[in-house]
Amino acid sequence: MDIKKSQQNNYGLEALPILFHSQTKQFVNILEKDGVKFLKFWWDHVGDRLPEEKRGTFGGINFEIEELDSRTKLVFIGLPSPKEDGDPYFLCFVARPERRFFLIRIPNSVAFALIRDDKCGQEHTTRFGYLTPMGIFRPRGVGLKPTKADFKRIVKSKIQKKSRK
Repeated sequence: MDIKKSQQNNYGLEALPILFHSQTKQFVNILEKDGVKFLKFWWDHVGDRLPEEKRGTFGGINFEIEELDSRTKLVFIGLPSPKEDGDPYFLCFVARPERRFFLIRIPNSVAFALIRDDKCGQEHTTRFGYLTPMGIFRPRGVGLKPTKADFKRIVKSKIQKKSRK
């Protein structure tokens, strides 16, 4: 956790992705069961470790779970409008059944984010990318309109491209 970054940044680009990638099935099950209470618990947990000036309000955080097929669930999380450069607008976690090779767990989950990027030089100051299991943002495009519909469209197109290979 970086105490120089906002609560929204630490929550959306570090805490949730690490939690999701490390415990994919449990993450989705708890979210389906407890919903916003689960998200608020983690929001508060992250905020408790930050200075007062870096904290934000939980208001505006929402989620939606969409079943893409019988084996794949998409978890979309909407966050409050970003106040700082680098804060996320939206997250999407793609949950698939885990694969195993003997006793070794082979990761089969993917996470995406749309973040505010004031330096991108586009009309819509956003950057789209992947979130690694360690919570590292890997950019894959700029200038996406910061709406849930556009974010969902680009995520689904990335998933379909990957599944065709």
